[in-house]
Amino acid sequence: MTAKGFKIEACGMGFNNTGYPGAFTPVVVSIIKSLISGNILHLFSGSSTIGSERVDIEHQNATVNCTVEEFITKNKRHWDWVILDPPYQITRTDVKLNGYGIKGAVSSCVQKRRPLISWLRQHADNVIWLDQCAPVIKGFKREKLWLLLPGGFHTVRVLTWLSRNQKEIPFDTSNRQ
Repeated sequence: MTAKGFKIEACGMGFNNTGYPGAFTPVVVSIIKSLISGNILHLFSGSSTIGSERVDIEHQNATVNCTVEEFITKNKRHWDWVILDPPYQITRTDVKLNGYGIKGAVSSCVQKRRPLISWLRQHADNVIWLDQCAPVIKGFKREKLWLLLPGGFHTVRVLTWLSRNQKEIPFDTSNRQ
């Protein structure tokens, strides 16, 4: 436990053997599945099958094919868990991010990040975010960070679990779907 009141765990990231660039490794899948239950939304889902609703621009495993930006402007449902695996380290961005309308990491793009964070504050109880940073959202508290070590000279990834601080931003539960 850190002085800030959240846990940190360092572990090997494992290998992506799926053939789909950017897919969760078995280690990441195991961590996520050990946490989640209830109504689960997965944004930027790619090839993942985690979540009752999975949003990705074009992957066949997505239950909704559109941009995350389009989804959050229309979706007003409440989610127990929202999983995010946004683009963060992309080679050939001209090809791989063409449909997203950005050429870099979502976490470093204020125009993409601001509406997403605002939507999460209104519609999520818990957030799991895989990135190269450890995001924190006002009204949420960090529960745990997993430092995922890929080995060699590769960049460390961070899996962040944020939970809603009910005192700071309580939900109106009267209209939950």
